[in-house]
Amino acid sequence: MMIVYRSNTGFTKEYAEMLGKAEKKKVCSMAQAKEQAAAGDAVFYMGPLMAGHIVGIDQAVKSFNVQGVCGVGMSPASQQVLETLSKANYVPNAPIFYLQGGWAPKRVGWLKRRMVNMVTKSIRESLRNKGSRRTPEESQYLNFLLHGGSYVAFEHLEPIRKWMNAAR
Repeated sequence: MMIVYRSNTGFTKEYAEMLGKAEKKKVCSMAQAKEQAAAGDAVFYMGPLMAGHIVGIDQAVKSFNVQGVCGVGMSPASQQVLETLSKANYVPNAPIFYLQGGWAPKRVGWLKRRMVNMVTKSIRESLRNKGSRRTPEESQYLNFLLHGGSYVAFEHLEPIRKWMNAAR
């Protein structure tokens, strides 16, 4: 199985490369996969989230035999995020995973920055209003939403790695 990804700001690519190295699997971008892989080849697809949709998933499902999928977004990982992701992205007979990536406002255009700011406005306001009652994690997340940052970490790949090893 090959790992195929789409990445806007580099966080999905970073996860894909870490996973490929750990599992000794070929990793390539969607553009490379179109040239190097045959229709129906087994792939694990990873893509960034845009309004709850995994970017490029429809194209991946049409082009390859998608065995598993991972969306990479800004929100902390939770069962609720995973359930929402599963409902918004149809992938026949394949598990869907979620990883928290990062936010790089300087790597995206003004329109995407504006969209993210609109979507996260209530979260930012809620965290600001807590003031000194914010937990350290909440303060870190507020700083992340305001200035960007990365939550990419190898240990977050563990559920995907377990699944890949069980699927062998």
